[in-house]
Formats: sequence, C-alpha cells, structure tokens
Amino acid sequence: MNTTQNDSSEDDDGTFYDEEFYSSEDDDGTFYDEEFYEFVPESPNVQHKRLGALRQLTAAGIPCALWGEDALRYVHRVATALFDQQILVPDDLLDSAASVLLNECWVRSPHNRLDLAMERREPGRGGTVAWPKAIRLAHRDVPPELMTESTHVVDPLPSHVLLLPQSYYGIDLRNHGRRLRSMVPPLPPSNAGILVPEFHTFVEGLVHFLLHPPARHVESLIKHTIYLGYLCSWRVQYDPRNQPVPGELLPEEQKILGELETEDARWFMRHRFMTRDPFWADAIEEHKKWKLDVAKKPGANMNTIDRPKFMMNKIDHRRSYHTSPSTNFNVSTTKSFSMTILRALHRGRAPR
Repeated sequence: MNTTQNDSSEDDDGTFYDEEFYSSEDDDGTFYDEEFYEFVPESPNVQHKRLGALRQLTAAGIPCALWGEDALRYVHRVATALFDQQILVPDDLLDSAASVLLNECWVRSPHNRLDLAMERREPGRGGTVAWPKAIRLAHRDVPPELMTESTHVVDPLPSHVLLLPQSYYGIDLRNHGRRLRSMVPPLPPSNAGILVPEFHTFVEGLVHFLLHPPARHVESLIKHTIYLGYLCSWRVQYDPRNQPVPGELLPEEQKILGELETEDARWFMRHRFMTRDPFWADAIEEHKKWKLDVAKKPGANMNTIDRPKFMMNKIDHRRSYHTSPSTNFNVSTTKSFSMTILRALHRGRAPR
C-alpha cells in the first residue's frame, strides 16, 4: 500500500481530505485464478453451531432471517470473512427478540459501527451508528475489553449478534412469498424456521437500504455496496482480465435484472451494470423525484412513463473501467467510492 505522510488533497468542492486515510493500490487482477469463485463454505455441522441465536428466536415464535456476511458465505457461497451475525426480525418484535437472547448466553453490547470516515472529514459528526434502531448483543464469554469489537474468541459461535429491523431492508418476514427460503436441507431440521434471502431478495434489500439509509453513515453505504459487489461477482464470475464493455450487459447480468421484483432494484442494478459506477447520488435523488411525480399522475404506471434520459443513459465511455471481486461493476476502487460518498454527503446530496 502506498501512503503519503502528512499530505492532503483538495477535492472539487474546495474542501480537504486526508490522502493517507484513503490511499490504496488499485487491483490489477493478479489475485485472480480459474478457481477464484469455487468457494465451499463450512460444513452444515459448523453452520448449525453458529446459528444458535436464530434457533432460540424461532423456538420463541419470532420470525427471523440470516443476513449480512453469514448469508453471503453460507447461502450464496461468497468467500467473505464473518463478523457480527446480522439477524433480521420484525420491527415490532425487536425488543422481544433481544429479551429472548438475553435470557440465554448474550449480553448487551455497544455498537462498533461509528462512522470513522465521516469523523476524519468532519470531526464531531462521526458518532452516528449505521443502524440506529438495531440492538447489538455480545456472547457472555467475550471479555469486556473486546465488547465493541468483532472477535473470534467464541468460535464457532459469533462473538456478537446484531438484531436489525426488517424495514431497513424492505422485507416482511411474516409475508415473504418466494423472497426467502429455509436452510433445510442441508442443515438439520431444527433449523427449519430460520429464513435466508434468495439472491434477488438480497439484492433488493441492499438496494432498499442504499436508497433509504436509516442514518447518514459513509462506511455503511460503502459496506452495503461491497455486499452487492460480492453477490454479483460470485454470480456473474467476472474475470478482471476481460473487463465488461461499458454500456453493454453481460448475459448473466441480464438474467439478474429479469429476476428482480422491485422497481428500485431494477433501476439501480441496471444503472450499475451499464455504467460500472459505484455511487451516483444525483441519479438516486432524481429517481426518487421521478417516482413521486409518477405517483401524482392518476392511473400512471412506472413501466409506461419515460424517465429522464440521463437516468437511463448517462454512460461515460471515456472512463477507464475497473473490475474487482468486491466492486465488480465499479469505475473505481473503494477508496474513490468512499470519497464520492463523502463529497455527496458534504453537499447534502447523499440518499436519505
């Protein structure tokens, strides 16, 4: 990694950011080989042990779904590390879910998702957590000094669980249709009540969060965009040595768009695939305004009303496009992506 000591750069709105904090070398594809995407997660027995908190919730009659890195790794076979175990529950049962787990082997824990990126740019404004209504619990065997960290001291159990309101991701656990499924098989029948997202549901939920974030939190937007990158990378299996042509969709990308069931997700992912652009605050705000305008027209149908042309067709063919496993359809690396979000937040144009 290349860093510049005590150096700062001026971005295009006249403010300064710390170059060292964001500096990193672009991925040139040397990480890649033919077996890169052939990841096999842990055995059903290991997965079963890690899902104890979810079984406690289902035994108490509380609907829940596995989310975050656990769902990426166990359900969609993405080679990602595991951190806090994210669990979606109905909003009105959030406190009840916490009470069930607190009666077992869990204790309350502070959030560890303070927005360090925002704090570096605007001191005093980085204290926001990514999920204001979420409840974070730690396993009782986690030492007090590690309560705010994601550790592996209680493997194979998660050191922390994060109970998340389902509304953050636009999901209804009580009436989900074909959006969610069980992990049985291959897991033992005792896990039958645990729900996991289908591919299209995971994408739709992440897009919902990005378009309607519960807090102005830079690192959270980056994290959720990387989740999308992982999902699509392992589904499409991009080869960074053969980059997609801007303005064209790969066959597997077309299939993904055909599976999506929400208007927001179809628009967002089509834009992402076509532009290979990680974040476009202006387009997101324009999309929201367009939806409001459509809703005001009697008998209007989103499928029959034209969008502003730039929302569908703004593709800069002069850019040099970059593909990597975590940001597969991105123009740039996470470093540049984080700076784009920071500038958008500074100007008040980040999605809310």
